Amino acid sequence: MRLATRLGDGWLWALVAPYAVWELGWKTGFALAWRGTAVGLTSVCLYKVLKNHFNRPRPFHRNDLQPLLSPPDKFSFPSGHTMNNLAITLYVCHFLPQILPILLPLAVIISFSRVYLRVHYPTDVLIGAAIGMLLGTGFPYLPLFSSL
Repeated sequence: MRLATRLGDGWLWALVAPYAVWELGWKTGFALAWRGTAVGLTSVCLYKVLKNHFNRPRPFHRNDLQPLLSPPDKFSFPSGHTMNNLAITLYVCHFLPQILPILLPLAVIISFSRVYLRVHYPTDVLIGAAIGMLLGTGFPYLPLFSSL
């Protein structure tokens, strides 16, 4: 589960970007890589605003639990790992649907790992997933992000 969470730190996308370039060619693959990065950065900004607005303590702060991993920040709601990875997965797979069967299960495992490692409540992950799905499926409708 720690490996899954670490992949969700951005390492997964460091592997997908070269695949996009290889599969789509330099120009189109690079366009998808930078647009996917923009989706991820949008998600990061949004989850930081939401976390600082809601200030929900992490599960181990309220319960007698030991986290199995040091969290990257103080607050729990929503899960940034879930938001980011699902948003980028859905956006990238809009253009590379053949890798959805690989990336979607990885995004789900990353999300589950956050609860398993005791750094998120299940509701943090569910709401993070909902927002990530909105971002990932919404960005292809924006003019700059609709085509490569």
